[in-house]
Amino acid sequence: MKKLTFIFLFIINLIPSLSYAGCDDPLGDGVDYTNCRFSDGQNLEGSYLPNSNLSFTSFIQVNFDKSIMMNSTLAFGTFSESTFYRANLYESNLEGANFEKTNFTSANLTRANFTGASLIETNFQNSNLVEANFISANLTNANFEGANLNGATWIDYRTCKAGSIGECK
Repeated sequence: MKKLTFIFLFIINLIPSLSYAGCDDPLGDGVDYTNCRFSDGQNLEGSYLPNSNLSFTSFIQVNFDKSIMMNSTLAFGTFSESTFYRANLYESNLEGANFEKTNFTSANLTRANFTGASLIETNFQNSNLVEANFISANLTNANFEGANLNGATWIDYRTCKAGSIGECK
């Protein structure tokens, strides 16, 4: 019996643990907030939530400045008029989300997926968008001044060449 208990505990420790959260739980690493609606206008500056799932969530006019959100999923959520100044969203999935009038100034968006996202009047000034994907995104009046777009896939499926700073060449 002791051997069986030991083997059971050993196997349980080999299984990777996943974190799940209720909509009222605080933000954290690897949590799943799918379909949650959060209060508008929150100050979540400096939040640490890498590997998290924020799919179909609502964060309108929320401050995510200097937050660490790499490898997170924000797909099909509503983040309009929010700010991600100097946030790290490396390899995050932002597919189909609403980021209208959102501020990504100086953010790390390397390899971010913006496929089909609404980016109307979004500010990407001085952001790192190397190898980001903008296929079918709405970029009406988006600001890319000083943004690094090297290797990004543009809305028309073309790859931005080396030296694509501020515009896709």
